Amino acid sequence: MPTYEFTAPDGKTYEVGAPDGATQEQAFQMLQGQIGTGTAPAAGPASATMSAGRALNDIPRQLGLTARYALEGPAQAAQIVTEPVRFLTDKLLPDRTDGMSKSTPLSAQVSKLADAIGLPKPETPNERVIGDASRLVAGAGGMAGAAQSGVRAGTDFVARQAPALLSGGQNLLHGLSSNIPAQITSAAGAGLAGGASREAGGGPLQQAGAALVGGIAGGMAPSAAQPLIGVARRAMTPAMTPQQMDVQLSTIMQRAGTDYSQLPEAVRRSLRAEMSDALRTGRELDPAAVSRLADFRAVGAQPTRGMISQNPVQITREQNLAKMAANSADGELHGLPAMQNQNNQVLIGRLNDLGGRSETGPLTAGRLVQDRIRGTDAALGSVERGAWNAAKNSPGFKQPIYPDSLNAAMKSAGDDALVGYLPKQITDYMAAFQTGQQPFTPQHYANLRSMLSAELAKGGNEARAAASALRGLESAPMRPITNPGGIDLGTAPVTAGLAGALRQADDQAGGAIDAVNRARAATAAKYRYQESSPLVRSALGDARTADPEKIAQSFILNGTVNDARAVAREVGPQGIATIRDALATHIKKQAMGGASDEVGKVSQSQLNAAINKIGEEKLRLFFSSEEVAQLRSAARVASLMQVQPVGSAVNNSNSGALLLGRGIDMLNRVPVIGPLVGPAARNIELTIGQRAAQNMTPSLLRAPPQANPVSPLLLPAAAVGGGLLSAP
Repeated sequence: MPTYEFTAPDGKTYEVGAPDGATQEQAFQMLQGQIGTGTAPAAGPASATMSAGRALNDIPRQLGLTARYALEGPAQAAQIVTEPVRFLTDKLLPDRTDGMSKSTPLSAQVSKLADAIGLPKPETPNERVIGDASRLVAGAGGMAGAAQSGVRAGTDFVARQAPALLSGGQNLLHGLSSNIPAQITSAAGAGLAGGASREAGGGPLQQAGAALVGGIAGGMAPSAAQPLIGVARRAMTPAMTPQQMDVQLSTIMQRAGTDYSQLPEAVRRSLRAEMSDALRTGRELDPAAVSRLADFRAVGAQPTRGMISQNPVQITREQNLAKMAANSADGELHGLPAMQNQNNQVLIGRLNDLGGRSETGPLTAGRLVQDRIRGTDAALGSVERGAWNAAKNSPGFKQPIYPDSLNAAMKSAGDDALVGYLPKQITDYMAAFQTGQQPFTPQHYANLRSMLSAELAKGGNEARAAASALRGLESAPMRPITNPGGIDLGTAPVTAGLAGALRQADDQAGGAIDAVNRARAATAAKYRYQESSPLVRSALGDARTADPEKIAQSFILNGTVNDARAVAREVGPQGIATIRDALATHIKKQAMGGASDEVGKVSQSQLNAAINKIGEEKLRLFFSSEEVAQLRSAARVASLMQVQPVGSAVNNSNSGALLLGRGIDMLNRVPVIGPLVGPAARNIELTIGQRAAQNMTPSLLRAPPQANPVSPLLLPAAAVGGGLLSAP
């Protein structure tokens, strides 16, 4: 007579003698009957030695059961394919004469195989429930492996041969082969819950419902465990040194196109402090998100999770929550609207710090440029006048010189076919010296030059003729004529006094020529400056073209880089600050639509447009590299604060937010219910808003691939379905 030992939940052990051939399950049923009638043998506590011995003795059986489940599980899952095929073949085959089925399910065949090789069967309720879970896990695992093989084998074929035909099947394979841990735990949960319901006497519908609930709960287990795993990983990961964090952050931000070493030390210190937890999670950081956080820290604004991640769903929640809170009378809900207002003030402050606080506008900058240019021109003109006055006062100013320059002037105008456009007064004046009626002197040279210069202002062909003659006049050197009287001394003795007088006369003409040449050089320098750039010509023009505001618009705000360089060159280091303030004031005015600091709102589109129109290369002529970086960071932060990416659904009309906000106010006024429900509603909104604004770590981590929300149930459902297809 075999003896079986059972341990009750209270730890007591019962020994039951069963008839020969009785199974353990039958012995257990006998014990239940004996306990019910009070005839059960005396129970005693199981010793540790006996428990350990039974556990060791039971190892071969448990291994055998595991082998059975490993065979039966995949077979049951495979029936989702084999059973429809068997159904069709049974319809086609002739009926058997013995009344038996034409064919047997795959699971039945595998179970017979397990019996044939002597594998044990589950006998107790616990073994049967565990068997259900094990079969589903084995079936789900087998299907997952098959699905992964199908994805690898079919990807190229689908892409090249039949994308339209097989894309649906390929998507199904991807669903079956994704998130394997969740699918396995879902299968285990479905098997345990369904089997437990069956052992408790549940009907088919109750078993199905329990299996569904268990599958959903099991599929959620890996996700639920992730926070605990993350906490454990962070606890076991040693803290990094600032140098190690700098290396990590430098690499991450380099991927986003940002030079970490160029960030201010205060910003780097802030990033180290905020990202220590994120770096220890073991997950990959999102370089773009880290770069966005760096911009916020450089500006001094407070980001929200949506601003950092740029996730459209998160942005929608934050913006709509802020609108709802702003429409509520409850001050505790105003956290997000207050944060938005504060960030706007921070942006205005950064623009003020860069020069936007001053009252310096384009008109002031234009006046500065014009005054500097006219001052330079006046100084050159003063040097020119002094040089010509010195030449006029030289003793040889009226001494004869060769008319080489006069002839060169006539030749130049003749070569350009412009002699006919020279005024008669000038041609007659030149002719008098060419015919020898009177000697040509430095004084006559200066007079002729003044007459030609006066013609330049008239414009037209007369000015072109005068300019050509001037070029010829200034091209030829001046040579003195010595012994102008042509005195023939013959054999007359040359006394010391006579020789000195002759030498003095010769030196006077040469000295006058040198003085005139210096005056000519001064005049040439003045003219070169006046024609040096379009900026100088505009600033020295008439009242219409020399308007200071037009100068600023044409050469500072809207001009080319070369125009801006000319401005920087003219105003010098001391004037650079004025131009910088004018640019910052212009950018701020454009960004705020001319509104004051107290009521204005920075528009990210207008701010970026103003900066981009000026251009970074021009900005660097008047701002330092650090200031340009701050300006760019402020523009990016404004965009991150206000942008509504594709996929967001912000209620810009504010109607829904108004209704929700007023709804909370009305709810608070309802007697009894309002005070009970209202605080809970406020707490929910506060939690969403504040956590979104303060918890930056999730937004810095690269988002994992989006899994199909139903994929954790695909394999368990397929495995269960395969088993049910052949169920009696």
